[in-house]
Amino acid sequence: MFRQLLSSQIIIYHLILFLSFSLSVNYFVDLVFINYLSYVLFHLTLIYLVFYFLHFSIVPISFLYGIFFDIFLIDYISPHLICFLVFVFLFYYSKKYLLNFSAKTISYIMLGLTLLMFISEALLANIFFNYPINYQNLSWLLFTLLIVFFPSLFIFSKIDKL
Repeated sequence: MFRQLLSSQIIIYHLILFLSFSLSVNYFVDLVFINYLSYVLFHLTLIYLVFYFLHFSIVPISFLYGIFFDIFLIDYISPHLICFLVFVFLFYYSKKYLLNFSAKTISYIMLGLTLLMFISEALLANIFFNYPINYQNLSWLLFTLLIVFFPSLFIFSKIDKL
């Protein structure tokens, strides 16, 4: 079980999480698409990691990344933290049902969950902290998600075969 935590695939996914987190919280004025791309890649990687490599260690990792995203992006703690942890726990309790679907259906569920996470993070920030919902940013995130979704799944499948 501990050996699974140190497998090369898991280490690569954690490196992707860390690098995409680092790029998404550092705002590049001239290269805004890099921020959107890394933010989307982080969420996709986290969802993929939870879907296929669910382990108890995902809970503290989601907790830490949720807190750091909240601190760096909106200066308040809760929208990302709540979304990440709720997603992990909901998936934990529904895993046996979700994994009965085909790979194609799971990929569409992952796409929908990523979009749902973006919307719920924006709504929670608005409800709790009166943080304005930026529909232009949400539309850019959706556009970026649609562009990178299938290539990222292809890359993830190649990583899984290592």
